[in-house]
Parts: sequence; C-alpha cells; structure tokens
Amino acid sequence: MADDVLIVERRDNYATITLNRPEKRNALNEPLMKALDAAITSFEDDNEIRAVIVRGAGGSFCSGIDLAEAERLEGGHSPVNIERVFHRLANVPVPTIAAVQGAALAGGCELALHCDIRVAAEDLRMGMSVARVGLVVPYDFIRKLIEVIGAANTAQILYTAEPVDANRAVHMGMVHEVVPNAKLGEAAVTWAERVSANAPLSLRTMKKSMRRALSGAFTTWHDDVLEMARNVRLSEDAKEGIRAFLEKRRPKWKAK
Repeated sequence: MADDVLIVERRDNYATITLNRPEKRNALNEPLMKALDAAITSFEDDNEIRAVIVRGAGGSFCSGIDLAEAERLEGGHSPVNIERVFHRLANVPVPTIAAVQGAALAGGCELALHCDIRVAAEDLRMGMSVARVGLVVPYDFIRKLIEVIGAANTAQILYTAEPVDANRAVHMGMVHEVVPNAKLGEAAVTWAERVSANAPLSLRTMKKSMRRALSGAFTTWHDDVLEMARNVRLSEDAKEGIRAFLEKRRPKWKAK
C-alpha cells in the first residue's frame, strides 16, 4: 500500500523490500525499522526465498537516520536498535542485493553495505556524513566499512564526511555495478534471478561460511570505544551539529 513505510513484494524465488518514505528520502525512523525487522524475520525460515532485493522509493535510496530519532535508534533506547537490525540483515541466510540511487548516506550507506551485492544508479552519492553534525559512526558500522572497502578507503569516507559518486564507489568496491538510473530496477532483478537460479542449499551454506569467516572482528574488545561514542552522542557539539543542520547553517564546534 502507498501508506506503508516498507513494501514487501514476493516473486517465485526472491523478494523485494522497498523503503517507502520518498518525501523524507527514505530516512530511517522507528516505524520503518520495525517493518524492516519484521520483513527480515519473515525471510529467515522461508525456504522458497533464495535472494532479497533492498531498494528505496523515489529519487534516493536512504538518507540515513531521521535526526529526530537518532538518539533512540543509535543509542539502544529503541526495540529496533539500528545496529541490531542491520546485523540481522547481514545474516539473512540468502544473498541480499541493494539497488542504490541518489542519496545513500550515513545509515543509508550502511544499509547498502550490510547487503551482499550492491548495484548503483549513475546519480549515486554514497558516504558517511555524520561528522558534519557532530555524531559518530558506531563501532560495528566502522568494522563493516573496513570489511567492504578496506582501511584506506574507510579513512577517506569517515574523515572527509563527503559522499563519493558512482564511479568512485565502484572503484572502491562499495558497489559491484553502475547502470543508468532507468535501468536500476532491471539490473537488480537480473542479479536476483542470476543468484536464485542456483542451488538453495549451496547458497545458504556459502553465505553462512562467508559470515563466519568474517565474524572475528565482532569479538574484538571495544568497550572503551562504545563509551567514547556514547559521550559524543551526549556532547554539546552533537546538539549544535543537529541544530545547525536543521537551521541550514555552519556549526560552531567547541570540542565539548
């Protein structure tokens, strides 16, 4: 339905989930995260599903967390904590394909990176812009960036807070393919059909093997980093950054 914040469509061997807040560039709020969490649950034990496409309605894939709900979704105060939901998405037992166009920023960038395959439209702008508003990328999300694009490219993405275009994204390994905007949906379906034509038990076992091989970084001790991140979220700079963003002005940082 047009009023649903998330639309799930089933095909023979794959499913498509569409973020459906185009008027907000598909910014992540609690209802949308709850719906995404429920969709992931529905796929986990569905043996007919062999691939999942994740896409955004309108001109953007996802502009990140709705700043009005940033503390709830990132800070663990919501039953649909963004890190937990994205971790579940990464561990869906079948391959996932992100079809990304327009803005794929901050949480939207991470949403795409938590999928296995990413196909991009030519107008893509992908990056982690949180430093511009005095916030911080969660530890697990930095780990995901390093996993996908390596430490050097992660440094560029995090420290400049500037998005990269589609050509740079494909060279960095952030996306697998770039296509004209009008061909994005078709390209994502081609990937899904190519994947879902293969043996389902093979796909699930290889997906689990890949996730297991990469899981060690989750166990690295990082309690100190989590405490630093909590302090950043509660800082005066974070409040100033969000105010400045909403007021469309440059923030005045005080490092406190």
